[in-house]
Amino acid sequence: MFLLKTHDHKLVFKIDNDAPEKFTKKWHEFKLKCESGNNKHIVEQIKDECKLEINKNLPCLDRVEGGLGGNNNTLHKQIRFRPNLSGTDYNCRDNNIVFQEILSTNSEKWTYEELDDLIRAFVKTANNFVNSECVKGFIKMENYNSYSDNYLDSDSE
Repeated sequence: MFLLKTHDHKLVFKIDNDAPEKFTKKWHEFKLKCESGNNKHIVEQIKDECKLEINKNLPCLDRVEGGLGGNNNTLHKQIRFRPNLSGTDYNCRDNNIVFQEILSTNSEKWTYEELDDLIRAFVKTANNFVNSECVKGFIKMENYNSYSDNYLDSDSE
């Protein structure tokens, strides 16, 4: 079991670039529902689609952006939707739905198995909403390490 130790990961979901317009319209509607903060019904559907009992039993996060996990930031792991800062204007941001913050604590840590289960459940929920099999999801890992400028050259000395 691999545990996530940092919060430099995101879950990203996107619709196929060649999806017909009727599905992309439904995707935009789903995206707005997810990122509006009024998404508890979607979170419940995601939990229903999960295979792991630990994910099925997660509480809905009581935060403006919504998500999964307990409400105590120091005790409970959380996963939060990226908030839609632009209202309904999709031109100022990508077309993805993102769980922007994946937060572990000393007592509760996300595993890759749990995130994989959430990805599968979200994709199934989204595909059901758009009535197609055109949504994909993945874990995005970013490196926020701040190494000195000569970090990569240090072996050559």
